[in-house]
Amino acid sequence: MSLAIEEATPATLAPIAPDRTARALRRLRWRLTVNTLRSLFHGSRLRLSMLIGCSLVFWIGLFVLFLGGFEFIGLNDEFFHSLFEYLFSMFFLSILVMLFFSSGIITYSGLFQSREGTYLLSMPATTDRVFAYKFFEGVGLSSWGFFLLGSPLMVAYGLTIHAPALFYAMFLVYLAMFVLLAGSLGAIAAIVVANVFPRRQRSVLALSVVALLGIGAALASRLWRTPGETLSADWLGNLQNRLAFCQHPLWPSRWMSAGLMAAAKGDWFRTGYYLMVLSAHAALAYLAAAAVARDLMFRGYNLIQGGRASRRRWGLQALDNLFHRVFFFLPRPIRLLLLKDLRTFRRDPGQWSQFFIFFGLLAFYFLNIPRLGYAVQSPSWRNLVSFLNLAVTALILSTFTSRFIFPLLSLEGRNFWVLGLLPVERSQILWGKFAFSVGISLGATEALVFLSDLMLEMSPLMIALHLAMVAVLCTGLSGISVGLGARLPNLRETDPSRIAVGFGGTLNLLVSLVFIFAVVTALAVPCHLYYLGVEHADSTRLALSNASFRFWLGSALAVSLCIGVVGTILPLRIGIKAFERMEF
Repeated sequence: MSLAIEEATPATLAPIAPDRTARALRRLRWRLTVNTLRSLFHGSRLRLSMLIGCSLVFWIGLFVLFLGGFEFIGLNDEFFHSLFEYLFSMFFLSILVMLFFSSGIITYSGLFQSREGTYLLSMPATTDRVFAYKFFEGVGLSSWGFFLLGSPLMVAYGLTIHAPALFYAMFLVYLAMFVLLAGSLGAIAAIVVANVFPRRQRSVLALSVVALLGIGAALASRLWRTPGETLSADWLGNLQNRLAFCQHPLWPSRWMSAGLMAAAKGDWFRTGYYLMVLSAHAALAYLAAAAVARDLMFRGYNLIQGGRASRRRWGLQALDNLFHRVFFFLPRPIRLLLLKDLRTFRRDPGQWSQFFIFFGLLAFYFLNIPRLGYAVQSPSWRNLVSFLNLAVTALILSTFTSRFIFPLLSLEGRNFWVLGLLPVERSQILWGKFAFSVGISLGATEALVFLSDLMLEMSPLMIALHLAMVAVLCTGLSGISVGLGARLPNLRETDPSRIAVGFGGTLNLLVSLVFIFAVVTALAVPCHLYYLGVEHADSTRLALSNASFRFWLGSALAVSLCIGVVGTILPLRIGIKAFERMEF
């Protein structure tokens, strides 16, 4: 008996009309957005109020800082007004580069490394529609910080020069077109890298970051050496000459600055012209990105998935060896657990790209403090700005610990029981995560605050005081995040962003903000009163003399250290007790 085997003809799916695919993906995005907002409004009121409150505090703080700087410089003078067109061009050029990298990294992760991207690529949908769906998601994630930073800047500028009401609506349109242009260019670069360097993505990113840092250092050195006395006519003219490169007519940053400043003056013809130029190039860039995605996205995905190998990565191995040397004081099992957390963090660029933007913007602002004239102001003004800079750095650090440190234990998820089988004490696991958090955050924040004080020409005593405050803040925020993360874990969730915005993450952020306010205020008040007394000893009743300042500064230091010790030890003990009682 013979069996005839007939070759099966592979089944083919009927193509779906592009308009139906677009409607389905738009409906999916709409439903996801509605469900997210519904869970936000019908969930914890504490979480919602904290999100709104923290955003408002951050926005108002930036607005007051920008408004004070603009009023000090005096933008109503025509010469200063022309100078700020150069400064705005430089600012938007920096933002363009940062958005290019951020949107490119997030788009790359969403298309080639996420489960949702893999699922959508397996569906009978055209690649350009899938690209559009993930592209706008990535652009939204990469640009929210830009809107949060750019909106108080533009509002403060408009109020200073008495801009017409239409200006405040026009700059939102400009920002949206600018983000679309930068995001499209970043998406094109991400797809090209996936096709040309499917096994060298991290090397390309590392080389790009090194080149970017080199260009930034060269530019900062060039601006720092601007000849002439600060804010003098010669200095301003030389500064304009050094910033002339960012005024090239082909730079999008030039279109942004020229259009927005024309809108602030009420020149609507010039405003409309630059808006059309910016919008046309943004639309062209997006069409080019969609065409590149249509032709190369599937190929890049196949190359990435098929090109993974178990080869040894020498660069990353050196980084792991450095990690072991830095945390030599921890037991080896704890170091291996923390190394696993570090690898998880660095393998997901979508997690850390947002904070790269914030810390990059802070560093850029701190480097240009002398160019803004803060260093030539009165001691009380420089002291106030230094504490504001310190507070902003601490707020970003609290966001970092709430976003990345708090979810560390929760991300163990279904493998959480493995921690109970390790030949180490459970308390050592939490102390190890605490050391990991302090070691990662302390270097970046200390460098930023030291740079800020150096640019403000603060005294060595105040620099040492601020650096000590940063150490207290880093240890306290790390202890709060690790302790509350162990006390309020969410083992069912695998997305760290959702863990961070849950009840535990919101409570962690609230406690962190109270801790920052207590530590910073305790030291800021006596320092501010002392510097006020230096300038206005006769007119200020609350001014502190030298003897009184030493007494109150010592008392404030003692109070801050006590707050830091309590804020570090108490949450950790609470977390350790809960972790030791937990059943796996």
